Amino acid sequence: MGVFNKSNKGSTSNGATVVAAGTCIIGGISTKGTVHIDGKFEGVILEADVISIGTEGEVIGDIKANNLVVNGLFDGKIDCNEVQILEEGRVIGEMRYNELVIDPKGKFEGRGIRKNSELKSRYNEIEQKINNIVVGPSAIAHEKS
Repeated sequence: MGVFNKSNKGSTSNGATVVAAGTCIIGGISTKGTVHIDGKFEGVILEADVISIGTEGEVIGDIKANNLVVNGLFDGKIDCNEVQILEEGRVIGEMRYNELVIDPKGKFEGRGIRKNSELKSRYNEIEQKINNIVVGPSAIAHEKS
């Protein structure tokens, strides 16, 4: 059976875009469906409902989607409602998310910001106080002598 035969009616809402192992794509994908990556993808993926990166998959770029499941490598920027970093998943970069789950062996290195979070850091308000305690007036006077 050929790839394009009369039974193929084009994309369906349940169809998936697959980047197979051994495949490298550089560019962009925009889909309302599912994207699964077992190969290598460099670029931008927009509007997908679910993006999954398999254990051998590698993505370097930007992702904007509803759900992201990482069991391979992602390096770049993420803007998703739900992000799961599974046991073999490695994420490097920046993440904006509503829900985040990281398995005990999953790895995340970077900066994460929860969308619409009501938690606000007060660290910047007291940073000067901390610097005064760490450096202190006696240390400044000692440096002048």
